[in-house]
Amino acid sequence: MEIRRYLRKSIKPEEKVALLGVGSTLRSDDAAGMYFIQLLAGLLQQERTLLLAGSSAPENFTGVIKEFAPDKLFIVDAAHMGLLPGEAKIVPADAIGGVSFATHMLPLPVMLKYLESESGCEVVFIGIQPQCTEQGFSMCEEVKRGTERLVEDFYVALTQEA
Repeated sequence: MEIRRYLRKSIKPEEKVALLGVGSTLRSDDAAGMYFIQLLAGLLQQERTLLLAGSSAPENFTGVIKEFAPDKLFIVDAAHMGLLPGEAKIVPADAIGGVSFATHMLPLPVMLKYLESESGCEVVFIGIQPQCTEQGFSMCEEVKRGTERLVEDFYVALTQEA
C-alpha cells in the first residue's frame, strides 16, 4: 500500500503520534531518519505529536515516549531493502530480520519489541533505501528527495481534519 494512503487511513485526528528518526549524520544517507525529523519539526507544531531525533541510540528515548503515551509510534531509518535509493517502505515487524540497517546500539528488531512493550502502542517502522552509508559523504539527492516526500506524506496525514 502506498505510504501516504496508509498514513491517512491509520492516523486518526484524535490520536497522539510519536515520530522517532534514527541514524547517524556522519554516515551520509544513514542520516535520512534525522533529516526527516529536522524537516518535519520545521513544519509541525502540534500537542498531539512528539518528534524525536534518536540518532544512533534511539532506545534512550523510551522514557520520553512512554511518558508521552502515543497511540502510534513511527520509526524512520535508512534501511537496505533492495529498493532504489530514496524509496521508502513500511517494513512489517516480522520482515525486519531480513532488512539490513546501519550501526545502532541495539539491533533494530530488539529495539522495536522493547519500545512496543514499554510504550504499549502500535510501532510502525518505515525504511528509506540509502545509496551510501559511508562516513564523510553528504546525503545523496535521491535519498534527500525521498525523505522530503515522506515528510510531505506525514504532514498531509497529521494535519488532516476529522
